[in-house]
Amino acid sequence: MNAGSLKLKVPPGFSLKATVLSHGWHECAPMNWSEGGRCFQTIEYNGDRPYRVSVVENDHGRRAPKLAVTVDGGDLDDGVLQRTGDRLRVTLGLDRDLSEFYELCAQHPRLSAIPRIGGGRLIRSASMTENIIKALCATNVNWTQAVKMINRIAQLGPYMPHFRNLTAWPSPREILRAGERYLNEVCRLGYRTESILAFCHAVCDGRFAPESLDTMAADPAVSSDDLLALLRSIHGIGPSSAHYLLGFLGRHDRLSIDSATVAHVSQLHTNGRRPTNKQIERVYAPYGRWKNLVYWCENWLTWATASGILREAGLNERQ
Repeated sequence: MNAGSLKLKVPPGFSLKATVLSHGWHECAPMNWSEGGRCFQTIEYNGDRPYRVSVVENDHGRRAPKLAVTVDGGDLDDGVLQRTGDRLRVTLGLDRDLSEFYELCAQHPRLSAIPRIGGGRLIRSASMTENIIKALCATNVNWTQAVKMINRIAQLGPYMPHFRNLTAWPSPREILRAGERYLNEVCRLGYRTESILAFCHAVCDGRFAPESLDTMAADPAVSSDDLLALLRSIHGIGPSSAHYLLGFLGRHDRLSIDSATVAHVSQLHTNGRRPTNKQIERVYAPYGRWKNLVYWCENWLTWATASGILREAGLNERQ
């Protein structure tokens, strides 16, 4: 197979590992993380041709580290490489300015380690269509089952020549072609089948434009409430999923409050007492437009994933 390469500049202090492992998306096809090789891989496509994209960090030292990217899987030209780089910048949040958030972390009793390990960026697909379908799969189910559903849907995408297990994420039309029976019997989506088919129809018919959400989110005239309303208009997307997706759009000023939030705040902030929604809002109100990211990073630091990154840096969650 032909291969091409490029390098991407990253913000000072950026960590590929902390970004990729920021939540569970790295477990979902077409994404993959190799701990041994410290390599992030995904399958992208140009038209209907899939490409394998491999990303590692290099050039550590006085200069900010760069990402070394290898693209392989067929005919490559500068346009494919440029598109791949642009999509990776979105996937890894390389253009997100977290300087203000890091200043808050320095004053937070538990988050001072986040800037030191390059945390705070949330991995996502460059395609909001893909993010939304994955979020639909993750509603009202444990994460292990959600990953199985997502990975079965991923098998509908175009595969790399000679590597049938390496598939790009399918388009809404490819999901619709598979049909209700496939989604029920093979992907085992349960009631989520109805929501995913309805969403795919809305995208294909032009009634919903997920790929316009990033442009809207970059416009200060569009409020986070406006974006949440759009996300909530998708059948099957509830408040928790909508806030989750809002974070992918770079908006963290609306706090997601669900059973997980209540349990976290009870353990960390109210000495085991069940907090009210108003009490939860008061805990995070000082963090303004970053409050949901503050909550998420607090929560993430309790995971074994984050603990391992902290140990590698010689830190713990209170440093």
